[in-house]
This record gives sequence, C-alpha cells and structure tokens, in this order.
Amino acid sequence: MPLFRYLHDDAFLVFSREHKHLYAACLLDLHERFFTGAPAFPTPQQVVHAIYDVMRANPSLWTESDDFGDMLPEMLSVGRRRMRRADVKKASETGDKAMLIARQLYARLLAWEWLEEEEYGLRVTVDMAMGPLLVIQRLASLNKDVSQRFGGLIVQIRLNLEAVEKLSPDVTDRKQREAALAVREARNQADQFTKSLRAILSDLKRIRRTVMESKTVGDRLEAFFKEFVEQLLLKDFESILTFNHPYRYRDAIVGLARRISYTPDTMLVLAEEYVAASMAASIEEGRLEALGDLLAIENTFDQIGEMFERIETFRRQLEARVRNTIKYAERGAQGLIGRAGDIVRRLDALLAGGRHWDSTVEWSLEPLRSPWSEFHQAPGREPRKPVEAQPLGERPSDPLYEIRKELRLQYIMRISPTPLQVRRFLESQVPPAGTKEARFMELKTVDDFLAFDTARRFAMTREVPPEIASIFKLEFAPEKPPHDSDWLRCSNFIVTRSAERRRSQ
Repeated sequence: MPLFRYLHDDAFLVFSREHKHLYAACLLDLHERFFTGAPAFPTPQQVVHAIYDVMRANPSLWTESDDFGDMLPEMLSVGRRRMRRADVKKASETGDKAMLIARQLYARLLAWEWLEEEEYGLRVTVDMAMGPLLVIQRLASLNKDVSQRFGGLIVQIRLNLEAVEKLSPDVTDRKQREAALAVREARNQADQFTKSLRAILSDLKRIRRTVMESKTVGDRLEAFFKEFVEQLLLKDFESILTFNHPYRYRDAIVGLARRISYTPDTMLVLAEEYVAASMAASIEEGRLEALGDLLAIENTFDQIGEMFERIETFRRQLEARVRNTIKYAERGAQGLIGRAGDIVRRLDALLAGGRHWDSTVEWSLEPLRSPWSEFHQAPGREPRKPVEAQPLGERPSDPLYEIRKELRLQYIMRISPTPLQVRRFLESQVPPAGTKEARFMELKTVDDFLAFDTARRFAMTREVPPEIASIFKLEFAPEKPPHDSDWLRCSNFIVTRSAERRRSQ
C-alpha cells in the first residue's frame, strides 16, 4: 500500500539525497517548460535535453566529485532520439559525462514515478501524473514570491455576497441565479485568507529564528533588514495595513452573511442552485450546505482579530530584539564606546610621554553640575515608633467609580428587557382581540427595538414567559415577508392578542 495515494513510496527520495537541489531545479524547470500553460507532450529526448540545460546553467549544484570544470557545451536536439553539440568542433568529455548523468536523472524520475512514458503508435511521449503534478505545483508556488496579496480577495468576497443578497425567487435570469454559487467560492476565498495570515505569522517565526541564529551582529542585522524589512514588511504588511486592510470590510462581510442566512427567499434560491450544480442531493441539503458556507464565512471574519493581534505582537517582539541587539552592541569593545575609549587611552599615553604637550582640541564642554542640592540631604534615621492600635478608617469613595457602576447597572437592566416590559410593548402595538405581524410593527426608540428583539427570540424558541403567554400568542412565520426597518432585518412572526381586557400596571 503506498504511503500517499497518488505518489510512489520513493517519490521524496529526490529531495533527500546528495543532489536534492539539482533534482528540485530539474523538476521545477520541467514543470515550467512542459506542464504549465498550453498542453505539451514532450518526447524523452526533449526531457533529457531540458535536464542537461539545467545542469549546464547551474554547475554549482554538483559536489566537487561531480564538478565538470569548464562550462558544459551547448547541445541541440536532432531528430527524435539523438542530440549533438551546437559546435561540433568542440569535443568535450565533460559534456558527454553530463549527458550520461542527465539520462540517469531522467531514468530515476521515471523509476520514482515523477514522470511517466506513454506510447501513441510509434511515438513515445512523457507526461506527469496527477499526484506529482499537484506536489510540484505547490513547490513551484513556494519557490516564487510568497508575499501575500489579499486586499483584492477581501473586496471580491464582499462583492460576491452583495450579488447573492439580491437574489430572490422572482429572478429568472440564469446568469443572475448562478451568482448563488459564489457563496461556496467566497468560503474558499475566506479559507485562503486565513491561510495567508498563518503564512505571515509563520514567516515572522522563520525570520526570528534566522536572526537569532546569526553568529555576528552584522549577520543578524543583515538578516533582519533583508528578510523582514525588504521581503515581509514592505510587501505583506503593506497589504494588510493600508487601504486594503481586511478590517475595512470585516463588518460588511459579517453583516451580509447574516442577512443572507436570515432571508428565506434567498436561501431557497441558494438551495435550488446548489442542487442544480450537483452540490447537494435535495433542497433541504442544499439549504444546509449554503447555511454552512455562510456560517464559515461569518466565523472566519468574526474571529480574525486574534490572528491580527498575534501578528502585531510577534512583529513588536522581533523589532525589540533587534533594537536591544543594537543597543548592547554599542556597549561592547567593538562599538562606538569601545573605540572612543581606545582613542582616549592612546591620547593619554602620548601626553604622558611628553609628546604633543602643547596640543589642544577645540571643543565646547558643559560644566559638570549635580542635580542634587547639598542642603537637601536625606535625614538621619530615627528610632522605630511602636505600632499603636487605631480605629479602622472608612473606605475611600470614588465618585467617578460610583457613577460608572450605576451606569453599568442601568445598561444591564436596559439591554435585557423583562417580560413585563415586552408585554407593555406588545400592548402598544397589537390592538385588543387583534393580530399583527412583526413586519408591520414600528420601532421608534431603542427600548422598542430591544423589546421587539426579545419578543422575536421568544417566538423563535417557543419559550414564552407566563406574563406574556397569558395575554399574547407568538407564532414564528419565516415563510412570510420579513421585517425590514432602519433598526434591523429579521424573519417575520405573528402576535395574537386575546380578548381579555387590557391590564393596567
């Protein structure tokens, strides 16, 4: 049984042997030359030629025992199975040896199933299987500039969700309804965004390790400015700390995801399109899949603050380490103070020997003054006084603390309306022995909004307190048009008032 499903057991031997860097360069070159972009089906001779070109361009990848000395001669492909030198007059044993080793490398890549040969009649072509192709694609992306650019990614997620929010069962245009599939794409983009943040944090750890493993102060500073300032700070931090900062659209994306999940008509369109795209087997499963995608997007951007705090803390720690390195380096023998002390000692030796006795240095020196007055000395110590029992004083009162405590209690009492307050609100909205839907209720004050939201939660959970259930009947009605006002947008519910006479409180 193979270690990985689509890879040979010995596939990663190419990266563990003596010539791992040469194998990596050859695989990256073959991927870029033949297996990226337009479809190409090279012959074995073309692949060997490409490997030879890599060896010719990178002689430093070989050890001393495999050193070819002079630059390898240029080779040309002739026919299907032959190769010759570009200049036939230049005979080179190193070139013949390199060609032999290039064929050996090609044979090892075939044996380890990085490459595979296919016969089409009389023609033999070389291809790369799915597993090795996916691995080399990821390695190629790591070999390139890995600086994260996700400002446009955040904008694209917001635009996709705005397009989905406009969907309703009345929309019949096929292109507009296919925008529902953008929810799954937005979820994948949100996952990619999280991976980008983790990549930045991992890069910070790598830079800290490189800085701390440097042998000298110069190497440490060079690693800091080259890897952190030039590669990471000027690229990744420019993306996340400028106008493309994800916090700029975080609240908008979270609000869009919540509004879409609370709109039954839009969720119905999402479920239908998920079924049409074979992403779900039924309408109910499609609705659950869409709800899961929206919830994943909401959770990703709702909890993104912790990741940003970790990145910012790590960045400050790294800068503090380098700042301390510079600070203490100046205190050593090789710093400015050490060199200045050596110069002063040499000058004193010259003056002590009678040489240059009349030499002067023009300089402005500040008079040496003490910041302490000679008349303000510390008083002498007196005998310790015995401890005397005294009544305990009252606790000092802070008026500002008392006011803040009172305001906090008022806020807690106001943010959670009591059943009595909710009943008063419903009595003001629903006529005696009548019925009223939530979408027709008018919210004028903050207290009305809080009471309305509490009544909505009572209707959704069907757990109505006795103080309200004795007079009102609350029925959740998500299939009807939602309540949409300046305060909030939510699912509808129906409030029915009994014929009992209105109670005076």
